[in-house]
Amino acid sequence: MDQYEREKRDLFDGRHDEGAGAGIRLRSSRWDCTMGRGMSGTKKVKDLTVGSSVDSTFLVMEKELREFVTKEGYYLQLKLADSTGSIWAKCWEEAEEVASLLEPGDIVRIKGVVESFRGRLQLIFEPDGVARASGTYDMTDYMPRTLKDIDGLTAELVKKVGSIANDYLKRIVWAFLRDPVFLKAFTSAPSAKIHHHNYRGGLLEHTHAVTTLCETIALLYPELDRDLLLAGALLHDIGKTATYDYAFRIAVTEEGGLIDHIVLGYQMVEERLNEIEGFPEEIRLKLLHLILSHHNYGEWGSPVKPMFAEAEALCYADMLDAQLKEFQQLQTYESLKEKDGVWSDFNSRLGQFFYLGRGKGDSKGRERRDEDGRTH
Repeated sequence: MDQYEREKRDLFDGRHDEGAGAGIRLRSSRWDCTMGRGMSGTKKVKDLTVGSSVDSTFLVMEKELREFVTKEGYYLQLKLADSTGSIWAKCWEEAEEVASLLEPGDIVRIKGVVESFRGRLQLIFEPDGVARASGTYDMTDYMPRTLKDIDGLTAELVKKVGSIANDYLKRIVWAFLRDPVFLKAFTSAPSAKIHHHNYRGGLLEHTHAVTTLCETIALLYPELDRDLLLAGALLHDIGKTATYDYAFRIAVTEEGGLIDHIVLGYQMVEERLNEIEGFPEEIRLKLLHLILSHHNYGEWGSPVKPMFAEAEALCYADMLDAQLKEFQQLQTYESLKEKDGVWSDFNSRLGQFFYLGRGKGDSKGRERRDEDGRTH
């Protein structure tokens, strides 16, 4: 275990240094100030509510100049993020000048006020209320990531691998986890761009959950090949380590877009299998089938459907964790909206509305706004 602790020590280091000094220097032609190293503002996205005054630092994920609906000209819209989530921010005046000073990937300090538009929170700021940050900062402080303990999840997965009795299956899983380059990618990568577990560490969190579900299934159905099922669960999504680029926001790589994670994972496992002398052919075929079939349907990316019990079990364990996480993230997203009622908006991904329960605040006193969100 000490070996893995050493390998994981630097997983989320990611420090970016743009100059000497221990502070973060904010430069602007309008205002200027210094924040101590490691300080990321007074409020996180998850803590923002309507009326909140904000003076915090965020990562710029997206930048867009948009035309006003009711008059000529443009306003600036930014998508800002920190480790707890993201929020849209808007600047109504001098938008083009402000936009020229900012780029996606910048760390910025913003002063503004949180308002509600169409039930969603947005941060409104003035032209002199934003400045780029320079100096030393930790990018991972500004990127959504798992709330679970990375080292703890990794240690539990290592323990699960140790419980695999079949030496060949244990060796193929170890071939990946003992590779420090792979381990760093595996414990850092998201599981998706938009849907479930779409944050740093999401792949590890999802893999841990699916493997734990498969352990339970194997207890309930002892006739299943537990070793095969666990090995398949541990390896089923490893292709996602090459599917996403997550330097400052999640984007699909060329490999991910053209080949997809299922085929990438198949290729990665097959390559390692070829390095293990005497690996039994039937176990090899079954393990590769688990990876290829775990999305069940062709329209979901699987070239074949599950054709034996362990493949079926993995498929539904994967689906269960993905769907439950999707619901959980939807509920969290809806809770950030100033919305009356007990139903969510229509979710196009899942194709339905969802019951949120009672206890939402009312909308009395909400100001009227035009299409771009300006207050009247």
